Amino acid sequence: MFRFLMPLLLLLSGSALAQGSFPLDSAWASARRHYPLLRQQEATDRATALQLRNIRTGYLPQAELNGKATYQSDVVQIPIKLPNVSIPSIPKDQYNLSLDVRQLIYDGGATTGQRDLQLARQQADRQKVEVDLHQLRQQVTQVYFNALIWDAHITARHEMIAEVKQRRQKLQAGVDNGTVLASQVDMLQAEALKGEQQLEEAINGKQAALATLALLTGKTESEMNALVLPAPAATGNAPLQRPELALFRFQQEVLGSQAKLTESLTRPKLSAFVQGGYGRPGLNLLSDKFDFYYMGGLRLNWTLWNWRYQRTERAVLHEQETGIQAQSEAFDLQTRAKLLQQQAEISTLQTAMEKDKEIVELRGKVKNVSAAQLDNGVMTVHDYLTDLYAETSAVIAGRTREIQFVYATIQYQVIKGY
Repeated sequence: MFRFLMPLLLLLSGSALAQGSFPLDSAWASARRHYPLLRQQEATDRATALQLRNIRTGYLPQAELNGKATYQSDVVQIPIKLPNVSIPSIPKDQYNLSLDVRQLIYDGGATTGQRDLQLARQQADRQKVEVDLHQLRQQVTQVYFNALIWDAHITARHEMIAEVKQRRQKLQAGVDNGTVLASQVDMLQAEALKGEQQLEEAINGKQAALATLALLTGKTESEMNALVLPAPAATGNAPLQRPELALFRFQQEVLGSQAKLTESLTRPKLSAFVQGGYGRPGLNLLSDKFDFYYMGGLRLNWTLWNWRYQRTERAVLHEQETGIQAQSEAFDLQTRAKLLQQQAEISTLQTAMEKDKEIVELRGKVKNVSAAQLDNGVMTVHDYLTDLYAETSAVIAGRTREIQFVYATIQYQVIKGY
């Protein structure tokens, strides 16, 4: 199979290296660096770092300044009167300014759960970008090989035009001597013009492919003139490494972290507090003077009943995780179906390539005989051009199939995620 593929590979590789090649690997790397969404990963990392810093502040002392001024219609009074004893009354206008300092001691793992959830979301967000980058890889591969196919068309058309012009020069001598009709030369001239039209179409096709490749990679078209046909890729039984499958796993990890965080909300929370203030009344409610005061202690919070909110939330997360698992299995099934189709295409191209060289050789022999007969005046230009066109078509088909075969093997690896 490779007896006529490898010479073409070596020829294209050697020519490209001489001019400064732009291989497919370089196109992939350039497109990845140039892709705007890659900066989204950096933004995700920075946002996560800021969120983690905020989460860590949950373990630091929290200070709060509170102030209050009130007037109430009634106050507590002691309905007792004693001789020679003055019992002060509580003022109806009250003022209070306090500084509360709290220190978390135990939060049931809520802070740790928030941290793990943010890290899981970071991985999922980064992997979404990898999915987009893999699609970009497929797009770059397709455009790159389209340019190579157009290049093969250009080479074949150049060869055909050169052949027609050479034959026209020989017949022109017969026209000048009066032994050949001028219409025969005109037919060759018309075919040369037709070949130049086809050549221009191929050149424009390649330029369009290079312009698209330049847009995707951030390179100039002059840097990509020397494209290199890669070697065929292996099509073994390696496991799937698609970024979508990793994304599904990370999304399940996000749901798992959310479930753990939800579980932590049912646990008791313990904190220490200190409060210092100034107001009227202070801690002595029977005093009508402004006074300083302070107090400290421990505070326990434990939600004993919340109408089964956590249980319902866990059920919701479980169903979401089941849905993601179903998506993962469906994607795996579809990808394996694509691999079977791609393997069939590789086999079809491989079988066709085994006949291409023989077809080109036979078409070349027929064309050479037709050219000799045309030179000897025993064949018409029309019949010669038919054989020349058949040879050119066979050459283009053979070269195109060689490129398509390499593309199919590489696309097989891209489908698998490599």
